[in-house]
Amino acid sequence: MELSETACEILDYIRETHRRPGARLTMATLDAHFGTDPSVAVAVSELAHLGYVVVPDARTIELTDRGFDAIHGRTYRDSHE
Repeated sequence: MELSETACEILDYIRETHRRPGARLTMATLDAHFGTDPSVAVAVSELAHLGYVVVPDARTIELTDRGFDAIHGRTYRDSHE
């Protein structure tokens, strides 16, 4: 499944700032970086559905092992470059 551009940008941001499995970000952090665009919430849902992140609560996302592997290989960006 091809990721949306916003989902790819979120993974890029995690890659730049939190480069470890289990890294947690708050939605407030994402809002501060990307703005309060509803597409951010949709992209987080997309990433969770594909197993790149988990959403332990409504305000937090956590990078999974699968997401960690993807950001190091940048495999999620194949269709956007």
